[in-house]
Amino acid sequence: MFVTKVKANRRILLILFIRIMHLKKRPLIFLLCSLFALPSMAQIINIDKTDTSDYIKKAVWNGNIALGLEVDKQKTTLADASNFVDISLQKYKELFVFSASNRFTYAGAQDFLNTGYVHLRWRHDYKETFHPETFAQYQWDADRGMIHRFLAGENLRYNYWHRHNWQIALATGIMYENELWDYRAVDSNKIPPNPVNQQSSKLKSNSYLKWEGKLSAVSNIAVIIFYQAPFNDFFAPRVSTSI
Repeated sequence: MFVTKVKANRRILLILFIRIMHLKKRPLIFLLCSLFALPSMAQIINIDKTDTSDYIKKAVWNGNIALGLEVDKQKTTLADASNFVDISLQKYKELFVFSASNRFTYAGAQDFLNTGYVHLRWRHDYKETFHPETFAQYQWDADRGMIHRFLAGENLRYNYWHRHNWQIALATGIMYENELWDYRAVDSNKIPPNPVNQQSSKLKSNSYLKWEGKLSAVSNIAVIIFYQAPFNDFFAPRVSTSI
């Protein structure tokens, strides 16, 4: 679907939505929620859904693709672009998920935002109450100074369903994290002489709590809280949320 709108200030808004879903129709709320989800950068991306049906041996693909571009021409050209890809493969007792996103904003030669991630997840026996999940993720946030962040880990996940209408999922495990930062976002008076990029590698605990419920037959809402902390300082975590 293409929507093009020209305003008096010569703003050109072009939004391309490609929705590849296993259901034939989705309400407009799904399209709007996709836009709100684009800039979300949770520490670990969690993009699965409740599925309590029986296992089937036939492979089932699901996916969402959302692309957006906004260009504002004033003294300089301001461009903001974003994209999101979410693809999953269900093959009997295996669930494979691939998700990626990138967003950038620039005016002329100056970048204001350049952030994104690539995420892979594998859940074995994914419809069971207890099951393992393996994940890996690469992300960047250049204008905050994050050159890269790589992580990989393993969780044990617990699922609880109530009448197929809502679900609570609790997972805990271990992960390896490697980060490389520069001083781009640091105040100039706090940058040391001859600055060197800062790199850290840590083993961390990784836990999250997820609640998901149905708003209607074709829409749902999910709230996730992530808690990641080094083992030597468990009460100094990274806490983030995703809705």
